[in-house]
Amino acid sequence: MKQLCAVACLLCALLLTPAALAGESILDRFSGEWASSGPAFGMPAQSAMGWAPALGNKFTRLNYRIEMMTEAGPESTFEGVAYYRASEDETFNAFWADNTGDLHPISATHEGDALISLWGVEGGKQGRTRYELFGKNEMQVTDWIKTPDGWRLFNQNIFLRVLAKTE
Repeated sequence: MKQLCAVACLLCALLLTPAALAGESILDRFSGEWASSGPAFGMPAQSAMGWAPALGNKFTRLNYRIEMMTEAGPESTFEGVAYYRASEDETFNAFWADNTGDLHPISATHEGDALISLWGVEGGKQGRTRYELFGKNEMQVTDWIKTPDGWRLFNQNIFLRVLAKTE
C-alpha cells in the first residue's frame, strides 16, 4: 500500500507542472518579448513578437513584426496585431489585423504547450498558425494557408525569449 501511495504521489508530481499548479494559461506562458533570425516568406528576416495582457487583463495582445532583408537593407515589413480572449474551457476567440489590410476572426485551442489558431472565414482566405513552446524560452511559430489542395506551409521560425513577462 505504501508503494502504491508513493507511485501515485510521484505521478501527481510529474503531471502537475509549475504552470498547472499556478493555474497559468497557455497565453500566460507566452507572455514576454520574443525574437527570431531566419527566413520569412523566402527572404532573410528579423522577426519579433510580444505577448502581453491588454485592456484590463480581459485580452492578451500579440504584436508580430517581420523585417525582410536584402543585401541592400530592409526590403519590406509585415506587421500585425491580434487580441485573444480565453474562455473558461481554455478555448480562445480572437481577431487579427495587419498592414496588408487583412482582418481575420480567429478560433483557437491548445494542445499541451501549443496554441493552434484557425483564422479567416469559409469562402475567403483561411490559415492556421501553431505557436509551440519548447521549454520556457523557445517557441516555434508555423503558418499554413488553406489551398484547394489542402494546407500549404508558408512560414516557420524559431523564436527565443528576449524579455520575460513582468509580474
